Amino acid sequence: MCEAKIIEENRGEIYYMESNQQQFIEYVKGFAKENKSHIWLSGSFLNGTATIFSDVDISVFCNIENLNKLIYGYGNPVYISFTHKPLGILIVIYENGVAVDLEIVEKVDVTAGDFFHCDDIKLYDYTRNENICKQISLRDDMHYQISRLLHRSLIKFLSGKHDIGVSIANEVSELIKSNLVIDKTSYKKGINELVKVFNEQYQLPLEYFEILCELIDKLDS
Repeated sequence: MCEAKIIEENRGEIYYMESNQQQFIEYVKGFAKENKSHIWLSGSFLNGTATIFSDVDISVFCNIENLNKLIYGYGNPVYISFTHKPLGILIVIYENGVAVDLEIVEKVDVTAGDFFHCDDIKLYDYTRNENICKQISLRDDMHYQISRLLHRSLIKFLSGKHDIGVSIANEVSELIKSNLVIDKTSYKKGINELVKVFNEQYQLPLEYFEILCELIDKLDS
C-alpha cells in the first residue's frame, strides 16, 4: 500500500505534512475497497513530489452510479468540468480546496486483487471513457471550462512551477481577449486582475471564485 505524503523543506530539514489531499486519498482508498472499484493513484502523490498545493491525480474504473457516489461522497464540489485534450478527464474542485484530476476508465485489463492501485495505470492495457464527462460536469459551456485554467495557473505557481503558472495565466488572458500580460515578477497583481476581469465578463460560481481569491492571498507579493 502506497503512502501519499507531502514533503516540505524548512531550513534544510525535510518533514511531512498532513493535508486535505491526503485525507481525500484515504477516502478514495476506502471507497475503492468498499465498492470494489479499481482506482489508480498517479501524479505527484504517487511519485513523492507533491506540495500542499498539488492536485490529486486518480484514474477510476467503475459505473456512472459509483462515479457520482465517489465524487459527492467526499464533500461538496464547487467546480466540475473536463478537459478536451485529452477527453475523458474530469476536473473536480472541492470547497475545502482539494483539486482532483479524475481520469475515467472505460476498459482495463486488470486482475490484481487490490482495488486501490499504487502503480502507473499506463502500465495497463486500458481505454479512456470520452463520453461520460458531460453527464458529470456541472456546466459544459466553453468559458466555464476555460475558468479551470485560472485555478491550474495558481496551483502551479504556488507549487514552485512559476513558468508554467505564468504561461497558463497568459493563455487564459488570450482566450478571453484581455490585454493583460502576466509575468513572474508581478504574478500576484496580474493574476488577481485577470480573475477580476474574467469574473466581470463571465461571473464565476461564487464558491469557486472564493477559492481562487484564497489562493491569490497565499501568493507572495
